[in-house]
Amino acid sequence: MIVSTFELLVKNQLPKLGDLSPTPPSLPPGVANLSRTVIQGYFLTIANLNPQDLTISLVFTANLKPPLTLADILAALDINGENIIGDLIQTVIANKARFTFTLPANATSLLIVQPDFIEKPELLVNADFEVRGYVEIFISSLSSLVASADLQVTPEHRGTFFKDLAATEPEKILLDQIAYALPVPNGGSLRLIA
Repeated sequence: MIVSTFELLVKNQLPKLGDLSPTPPSLPPGVANLSRTVIQGYFLTIANLNPQDLTISLVFTANLKPPLTLADILAALDINGENIIGDLIQTVIANKARFTFTLPANATSLLIVQPDFIEKPELLVNADFEVRGYVEIFISSLSSLVASADLQVTPEHRGTFFKDLAATEPEKILLDQIAYALPVPNGGSLRLIA
């Protein structure tokens, strides 16, 4: 069942002059000062509304433009207040990756998927990371004897804007944040059938 779309970014807010088509002859003076870099991740809260543990598979579908690979994406799961780094596993279909985990009965998890600028700080320098796609959710075949399950899902994007991370004065870094909910089918309440 489809959960939502997603968009991961490390990108300048405004495109560079050479990236525009058709290329305008010039930009008004000072327009470049308006642009900052944004780091945007996908956050998915899942509540298990059932009296039994569930093994859940999330499938992310996106076309990664080379040189981007799944290794450029970080996935972290928090169920009990501890972030556990996980892997998006490539499926047999080239543009799909799977994240599987067990969610205890009546527990809530938070999954974060974002550009991995921690292991690859060059992503912040290049600011050319852009991945869009959609997310599906399934009861994994590892959840034995579960025919159906009720879940509550809440997807959102969260982003951080910055101007100059090397600056020592906070007013030159120009940090800001944004968060917004994503539309979901059925108001976020899902009944999964195995």
